[in-house]
Amino acid sequence: MMLFGKVLVEKGISSEIDAILEQDASFFIEKSKSSQVTQNISFNEKLEAPVEKGQKIGEVTYSIDNKVVKTVNIIASDNVKKLDFINMTLNLWYSWFNVLR
Repeated sequence: MMLFGKVLVEKGISSEIDAILEQDASFFIEKSKSSQVTQNISFNEKLEAPVEKGQKIGEVTYSIDNKVVKTVNIIASDNVKKLDFINMTLNLWYSWFNVLR
């Protein structure tokens, strides 16, 4: 899986998650058309927890002469649980503990 970038996660245990391509984005074309390939990326730059591993968060579309040749999903690389009172308290406790070290 290829790393696509980072996505912010609101109200989650983690504040960001890796966005990865679901599959290889390569494809075969004639050498003469390689300069005509266009790439259109659409994905959510911010997500709200919970986020499931493998959840579709966008897609990359490759086109030649306005004809789609390949579409690859952008997915979440891992789970992010929603931040609840217990997790918020634990995070605060760990932060204080690390400051006092």
